[in-house]
Amino acid sequence: MELELIRAALLGAAPVAFFTFLILQWSIASGRLSRFKDEKDLQRQYKARSRAAKQSRKARKAGRGAAAQPDDDQPLFHKRAVGDIFHNKVMFFGSGFYGMMAVLTYILIEILEIWTFLVGMLSPTTWIDKIGLDLFIDFFVNSLTNLVAAFLWFATLPEYINIDNEFIWLAAAYLGYLGGLRLTMSRGDEIWEKMLVTIGKLKHKLPPR
Repeated sequence: MELELIRAALLGAAPVAFFTFLILQWSIASGRLSRFKDEKDLQRQYKARSRAAKQSRKARKAGRGAAAQPDDDQPLFHKRAVGDIFHNKVMFFGSGFYGMMAVLTYILIEILEIWTFLVGMLSPTTWIDKIGLDLFIDFFVNSLTNLVAAFLWFATLPEYINIDNEFIWLAAAYLGYLGGLRLTMSRGDEIWEKMLVTIGKLKHKLPPR
């Protein structure tokens, strides 16, 4: 029991808290969310942005929103455009604990699949066999199944982590989410600034290209 509590705290609560803080504070720092006073306020912001995004898509389809979209002419991999794509994915899964766990699960699945794909490509035989229409079909099917698996994160995560007591892990994950939420509200800007300073120092230590 004690070992399971420790594992749940280290592998469940801590990663969820860190991930929640990163997602929320990045959204605030990038101007995609405003600072919120509690979880209800955060959910109201998500709903408002979701409604605005739907209206924007409808306006673009009707040919009325092109002038109000300054980022439309920017390259696909422009840092703002990439951030918008990621944030839209976060909003797609929804707000709150359930949505945050779905996003985390989706990212975990995608990283593992990309890693498996790259390792498989090291084999010339596998690389040749993969090239073709089957590659794109597999990619499309995997994208759909990964979305379903992410929404069913409570059934998906036990496939990647050895869980003996589901209640303990669920409680640990929820406490981690609340911890990340509280950390963002209380010291988000302070910690974010320190992280940026630390990253900046590490960049200066890297050898020039």
